[in-house]
Amino acid sequence: MKNIQSVKKRVHARLQTMIVSAALAIGMAAPASAAQSDPEVIIYRFPGVRDDGNGTNLGVATVVHCMNFSGATENIRFVVRTNNSTLVRNVAIPIVHLQTVTGATHNAVAYEEDVFLNNGTSTLIDQGSVAIAATTIDIVCTAMTIDASTAAPVGVSLRGIRFSPVPGSQE
Repeated sequence: MKNIQSVKKRVHARLQTMIVSAALAIGMAAPASAAQSDPEVIIYRFPGVRDDGNGTNLGVATVVHCMNFSGATENIRFVVRTNNSTLVRNVAIPIVHLQTVTGATHNAVAYEEDVFLNNGTSTLIDQGSVAIAATTIDIVCTAMTIDASTAAPVGVSLRGIRFSPVPGSQE
């Protein structure tokens, strides 16, 4: 009887050790880190991009905000097209962990732009689109068409289509 109890204690102790080891391994696992050299994947498309062609801080502009939560510096690409699919802008920039990057079709009072989504001139974009690609899927984006002349963003949110969703998430 003592032998059986001794064996049970040893098995119990080994099980506890394995459970603690597994818990530590899971708890200490680092998130998968992507890098700027990884291939780009499309993560969003936003239809309804609008820019009335006005200058700095005037008229209607479309603004896109994207935040990186991958744990590494990534690249993010914005590709803007008009309603007839003419390419307006194709630009990639780095985005560091937990940074929010703001892209706009032209200057807007309400936001500090990191990248311009126009071709450097006043460009009329009516019912256009923006595709967003990145070197990770661990980026979230929103977009809106706003009155560029006001500090309080007044406008319309654009409905983005998410590609390559983050596992376990729902947008």
